[in-house]
Amino acid sequence: MYGDPDDYSPFERIWQMIWDRFGFIIPLRIICRPETLTIIDYRPTGLMFLTTLGFLGFAAAFGFLLYKTWAFDSFGLWTLLIIAIICLALSFRGTIREVYFFDKTADSYVFVRQFIHRKELIEGSMSQFTGAYVKTQTNDESESYFVMLNQEGMFLTGMSEQTLRESVPIFNSFDRESDIANAISAFLPSKR
Repeated sequence: MYGDPDDYSPFERIWQMIWDRFGFIIPLRIICRPETLTIIDYRPTGLMFLTTLGFLGFAAAFGFLLYKTWAFDSFGLWTLLIIAIICLALSFRGTIREVYFFDKTADSYVFVRQFIHRKELIEGSMSQFTGAYVKTQTNDESESYFVMLNQEGMFLTGMSEQTLRESVPIFNSFDRESDIANAISAFLPSKR
């Protein structure tokens, strides 16, 4: 059964400890003030991370081989450049950061999704949300966690809840997502 601490193998526990140890590299900041709540999430998606890493690796290999051999007609050299360009193009699909801003005085929220080439803004009234919780999605061999915002009534989508982040970031764990959900739930005004 998922979530049972006795069901994990020792290797899964060791991997989780290593994963949590390096979580500081990609920070998640929760800034709670009396009238505002700001959550800054710099965790990229797995695809964004791998394509950016691939671009840097293949571009460095291309530059090194070009400098080392001066062979402009080498098929392998130009293949490295083409793969680097493909990785760069694919990295435009993922987000660099996501910022969630809640303001009690203006009764508003702003969700910002920052891509390499554009920025998406989602704005609205904060009073439509009644709480937040963590939804666990079980795949074949892993679990993914999403922060869900409860909405009052049904909206245009026909749903009574909204997913805060649609794509799973790296360093996705129940603890990190529950920190976000708890901060939002504590900040939202309680409905009487």
